Amino acid sequence: MMNALSTLIAGVVLGALSFQLSAQNESDVLRYGWIDPLHSARVTSMGGAFGALGADLSCLGMNPAGLGLYRRGDLSVSAGIQSGSTESQWGDRKVDAAGNALIGSNIGVALTYPSVDADWPFFTLAVAHQNRNPFVQNINIQGVPANSSVSDLFVTQAQEDAAFYGFLSTDSALGEGVIFPFGAALAWQSGLLEPDNASGYSTLAGDNVLVNRTIDRSGRLAETQIGFGTMYQDWISFGLTLGIPKVEYEETSKHTEEVNIVSNNLQRWEYNESLRITGRGYLLRVGALARVSAALRVGLAYQSRSRLTLTDTYNTDLQTTWLDNSSVRALSPTSNAEYLVYTPDRTTLSASFLLGKLGVLNADYVRSDMRRGELGESEGPLALNYDSKEENEAVQQGYRVVHQARVGLELRVGENDEFRIRGGGGMSTSPFAREAVQSNANRYSASIGGGYRIGNVHVSAAWRTAWHSEDFYFMGAFSPEPPGTLDRRSSALIFGAGLRL
Repeated sequence: MMNALSTLIAGVVLGALSFQLSAQNESDVLRYGWIDPLHSARVTSMGGAFGALGADLSCLGMNPAGLGLYRRGDLSVSAGIQSGSTESQWGDRKVDAAGNALIGSNIGVALTYPSVDADWPFFTLAVAHQNRNPFVQNINIQGVPANSSVSDLFVTQAQEDAAFYGFLSTDSALGEGVIFPFGAALAWQSGLLEPDNASGYSTLAGDNVLVNRTIDRSGRLAETQIGFGTMYQDWISFGLTLGIPKVEYEETSKHTEEVNIVSNNLQRWEYNESLRITGRGYLLRVGALARVSAALRVGLAYQSRSRLTLTDTYNTDLQTTWLDNSSVRALSPTSNAEYLVYTPDRTTLSASFLLGKLGVLNADYVRSDMRRGELGESEGPLALNYDSKEENEAVQQGYRVVHQARVGLELRVGENDEFRIRGGGGMSTSPFAREAVQSNANRYSASIGGGYRIGNVHVSAAWRTAWHSEDFYFMGAFSPEPPGTLDRRSSALIFGAGLRL
């Protein structure tokens, strides 16, 4: 196994081959913990800055005390299209790739009931389903010359196998009975590795190769939300949300190397990985909003760590192609593993300022310590009895506290203030420790939109884009090759409609 920080660099920084006994690793904490959620069309158009406002179903996923500001029920839905584009750069080579997916960002209902107690005049119950984070992404790197081969990692694995068993097992086409059935065993069975009297094993790929790499990701982190909110004496409101996250994630990747020196008759080799993760969990949110003055309201919300029970299905295959155009393919076993992921908790401070009849301005600050995330052992029938010690050490060494700031503005226009113009933006600091990455992984976002109200009906539209950079170590953590860079952009066009009940 890799040491903690090298494992982090190879796995968490998005792009290294898995090369593990199972697909779960510390990148799960990042994938489900460092998210930039989608909301209703109204809240999305304001940059997601809504923590001190209320009377919107997005309050369930932000500050449930906003439910206490409802005076009538609300039925609403927001949906649209999400696109993810990535510019991959390694050396002087740049390639763009993009993917799209239809999304239902927010749908639900809030039911508001009057009370006989004048101090607590209304109570609101709400149920919603929110697409917290789509995972759509495509990465494409083509024709990149490299001075080292990923197969060097297979050599290292084979040597560890030899040290443990005294030989590399070739008894099974699935690579049973070896430490690395998803990597070195396939390289041996397909002829990519050969015995070497000096070092034990060596690769036929050599040190001068041409690399092609593609990764396709899809799925979503969604959440069913059940919330309650109320207000005391028209100045302070309280709320509570039970969140039930649901994970659906798929990733397929293809790594191909063309050999420039063909003295060993090897022409090219291809390594494919397939990963599917599903699961559910739970978390709690509590919040409060207080009216400081006629124009100023402040809010405080806390989201607990979520506990996710995940099951992954993982397999690989490796194929070598020779100068006579013959090929040899080796298949790994399929791993089915159940494990736990705890995502970090987060605290949100908010303030909103009423601009008279002109509109409202809101600002949010969110703090989350990524080191509070961890992997745990499940007690289910597919548990691996693996303590994830190295992965959790990598989280501690490679992650840090994330600070996020958002600001949003809504202006009223029209003779009867029936139109709304909205805009906003935000910034999140990098979740990585400085020594773990080379790129600037800060995330930025900007949004714009509008709305229209007529009677009990309200409609909205929003466009939002967010961007950040990531390191890409597809040649492995121990390779002398410098990392590439992924410049990622995620955009969404969302339409919403609702009815006041």
